[in-house]
Amino acid sequence: MDKNLQQTPNLLALVETLFKQYYPRLCDFALRFVGDEDVAEDIVQDVFARLCEHHVQLPKANPAIKNFLYTSVKNACLNNLRHLQVVNNYTEAAKEMDTHQESSLEHIIHSEMVAALFEAIEALPAGCSLILRKGFLDGLKNHEIAAELGISINTVRSQKQRAIGLLKEQLTPGMAHIILPLLALFEKISI
Repeated sequence: MDKNLQQTPNLLALVETLFKQYYPRLCDFALRFVGDEDVAEDIVQDVFARLCEHHVQLPKANPAIKNFLYTSVKNACLNNLRHLQVVNNYTEAAKEMDTHQESSLEHIIHSEMVAALFEAIEALPAGCSLILRKGFLDGLKNHEIAAELGISINTVRSQKQRAIGLLKEQLTPGMAHIILPLLALFEKISI
């Protein structure tokens, strides 16, 4: 017969006795480390379970057993805290990665919208394209565009309105609903 099997009933009886004697104080000890009563109880129970599973050779003297149990619980608590730190670090890194991914997606959408707008502006007739670029992209006011190009302010306004109408036709409906109100807002500011 296997030696461990012969010793198992004695070991189980000893562990049960130690459990009854030290469980409450070891739970209190663990609670000081982890700050959660349920976690502390789980840690202490795991320590006793490991004693049974691994057929640990316990010290013979009572002070040494007490030392062994307190040290085992302390180490289990520290392992638990390290594990929580790893989980927290991973969670924070995952949140940060999600934020960067969302931010990257927003940057991609912005870049694509700007590119679509520039392509649409370039496809406009030369006069509309030039006036739109000077007004909306260069930030010139209508009277400044008129003076620079040697045309009337009314021509600048009508070319801008024509350009916006042509952009409505060129841009996809979703893009037009986003970009054209912004252009209209700039038009009001640049008058």
